[in-house]
Amino acid sequence: MKFERMLAIVMLLLQRKQITAKELAETFEVSVRTIYRDIDAISAAGIPVVTVSGTGGGIGIMEQYKMEKGIFTADDISTMLMGLGIVHNALSGKDITKVRAKVKSFVSEEFADEVASKTDQVMFDLSSWMRGKDSNKVLDAVKEAMEQNRCISFSYLGRRGKERVSGMEPHRLVFKNSHWYLQGYVRKKEDFRLFKLGRMCQVQKELNSFPRKTLPHPFSDFTHEMSRKTFQIKLLVDQSAVDRMLDYCTFDDMTDLENGKYLVKFHFIDDDYGYGILLSFGNKLTCVEPDFVRRELQRRLEEMLEQYSR
Repeated sequence: MKFERMLAIVMLLLQRKQITAKELAETFEVSVRTIYRDIDAISAAGIPVVTVSGTGGGIGIMEQYKMEKGIFTADDISTMLMGLGIVHNALSGKDITKVRAKVKSFVSEEFADEVASKTDQVMFDLSSWMRGKDSNKVLDAVKEAMEQNRCISFSYLGRRGKERVSGMEPHRLVFKNSHWYLQGYVRKKEDFRLFKLGRMCQVQKELNSFPRKTLPHPFSDFTHEMSRKTFQIKLLVDQSAVDRMLDYCTFDDMTDLENGKYLVKFHFIDDDYGYGILLSFGNKLTCVEPDFVRRELQRRLEEMLEQYSR
């Protein structure tokens, strides 16, 4: 830990003209006395550290020693801050806030405006349009259990219906396609399983802890199964619904028929989720082929009409 801190101090001093011992102590969360001990050790290692006492003084490295004014460029710092911005937006937490503050401290005075400008060019907001303020309660509870290596129990509503899962080792949080997933080891099944956080509730930490395990890829089996089931269908989509259709495909999959309609080559899976996507477009979408998908859409629509006519 001491070596890592000393290395970070050197990197910081290479970026800044000078910085006070108090600022260094606050950045690395140690005492001012510890900082001065680190500075003595850095000097003993042959790095020419200079200290200036009094108002406007601080700690720095001789300008002649610096090579091209530091280790990180403005682009490097901007990229790191944007990456940390994504993580902070998704997970929040004091630890990430501290890391961002430390990275910002590496910005030299001459690059400060450039870094701020580059960082402001990209903004990440992973919050939901629809869900309320309490939607992160499950995420926070799972994250806390992961940090403490504690097993959890929770209620889960999935394809198998509602179930109570206990003795689950939370190993990895995965963010994919606007949803959070938890990859955990279920002791009763002696296997890994993936849970969608939006379907979890009543998360409780258990007393028993667990050792870290080597994790398989969270979606490898699912991706293989999806690829096996996916096939192409043709859709006729109204121009007014093209923007929504682009949530599921690209412009390369579309042909403008120049009559207010688009012909779309759509990658489809023959299940409730797939038909749910098509039906969500209402009368703005028509399946052209294959026939069995057209017939199934018609059956589902008739079933819905019958339900409303009761």
